[in-house]
Amino acid sequence: MEENTSRKHDPSADLTKAVIESLKAQGFNQSEIAEWYNVSRQAVSWHMRTYGGEKSPRQIVNEAWPWKTTAGHDKATAYRRLRDHGEFVQTGGGGMSEDKLDRLKKWWKKLRKENLVVEFDPSIPPIPGIASRGGFAYRARTVDDDMLIRVNEFTELTEEGEMIWRWPPDIDSLI
Repeated sequence: MEENTSRKHDPSADLTKAVIESLKAQGFNQSEIAEWYNVSRQAVSWHMRTYGGEKSPRQIVNEAWPWKTTAGHDKATAYRRLRDHGEFVQTGGGGMSEDKLDRLKKWWKKLRKENLVVEFDPSIPPIPGIASRGGFAYRARTVDDDMLIRVNEFTELTEEGEMIWRWPPDIDSLI
C-alpha cells in the first residue's frame, strides 16, 4: 500500500475516525487502511460506526440486505450480482471495476430479457450454475413493481432497501 502514496505511515499513530476519513478522501478503501494499520477491515468499520463516520457503499448495501443469508449463500451468482447492483445504486458505478460493471450489465440484460426476479428461500435446493448451495432461484416477474427481488416471507425490506433493490430509473440506457 505504501507504494500508492507518498505519505509515510507512523505505525505508532492511533487509528481514529479522522485518520480513516482522511485516508478515504485520499482514495484508500477500508481494506487498504486495515492492512496499513495491521487491523481487520471490520475494525475499521467499527471505528466508523462507533464514532459516527460516513458509511461506505458496501456498508449501506449490507445493512439493507433483504435476507438472512449464510456464508455459503455468498457464492451464488444472484447474491454477487445483487451486491454489485447495490454498490452501483450507491455509487453510480464510480469506483467499480470494468469487469464488475460488465458482469452486472450482462446480468441486468438477462433479467430484463427473460423477465426474471431473484427469489431467496433457504429451502430452495442447490441449482447448478445459479446457487450451488441453494437458497436462490430466478423466478418469472409478476407485473407488480420494478423490484429485482421477489418479496416473500424471508424478505425484510428496509426503507433504504426499498430504493436499492429496484431497477435504476435509467436502466434502458445503462444496458
